[in-house]
Amino acid sequence: MRLQTDPFRFSITAFMADQVNLVARQERLSPGAAVLRIQELSRDPAGRAHLLEIISEAGRHETNPVESRKIAAVRSELAAWAPSANSDNGRPHA
Repeated sequence: MRLQTDPFRFSITAFMADQVNLVARQERLSPGAAVLRIQELSRDPAGRAHLLEIISEAGRHETNPVESRKIAAVRSELAAWAPSANSDNGRPHA
């Protein structure tokens, strides 16, 4: 399934759909199970870091350059939305 993200124009709908698609692919889950997995991983910094790694791994395995750019855009947005992936209790380190 092709990803929906446009690397040059942000869409929350495409961003969320592509996260589900990528997690489902990488973890071999149904879309519904992937949504639950994303929710589970989003609960704490270690989980958010793991979610970023799942998306990164999908990018490393993608051979289509167009899809690869989309995955990079999803990862970049996810990293921006989850800055506490490398912090404790959701608070960045000073």
